[in-house]
Amino acid sequence: MSFNTLRTGLFRQTTASARTTPFPRSIHYSFPRSTSNSTSSTATHHAHQHAHAHANQPPRNGKKPSPHMVWYREIVPAMIPIFLISTTLFLSLSLIRTHLSHSKSLSESNSKIEELEFQLSQLRMEQKRQRVREKRERERILPLVVERVLQRVGVVGGEDEGVEEEIKELPRLL
Repeated sequence: MSFNTLRTGLFRQTTASARTTPFPRSIHYSFPRSTSNSTSSTATHHAHQHAHAHANQPPRNGKKPSPHMVWYREIVPAMIPIFLISTTLFLSLSLIRTHLSHSKSLSESNSKIEELEFQLSQLRMEQKRQRVREKRERERILPLVVERVLQRVGVVGGEDEGVEEEIKELPRLL
């Protein structure tokens, strides 16, 4: 038996002599009806204490309160703030986790994009170098090919020895 139950028991003993009915009133009629139109804060406070005292009373027949009744009267109302706080905490942590996950994937995507852009720029530079090499090679080989074609056609016939050496070199260059 807790201290509050003892206090309400003492309160019941002092107010029991003031009652006119031998049995406690039900919870629906526990508030005293005032005939005056004005309500005072002390009367409201007294009515609240009176209703609270009746709510903690054991039943009239001396039976123990039902565990279901205790559950729904005492435990469930106490669980509502805990439920609200835990739900709020869960939802806020889920939102934070989602935000952090999104931020992480975004930063990973940005780093991957930067890496791919760097590779792309390197490949473009390499491609440009390759084009320059091919252009130089074509510029170097083109006069030799033109001279060979002209020799076969018979337009140029002066340098037979140099042409044979160049002809031997051409298959290696192509």
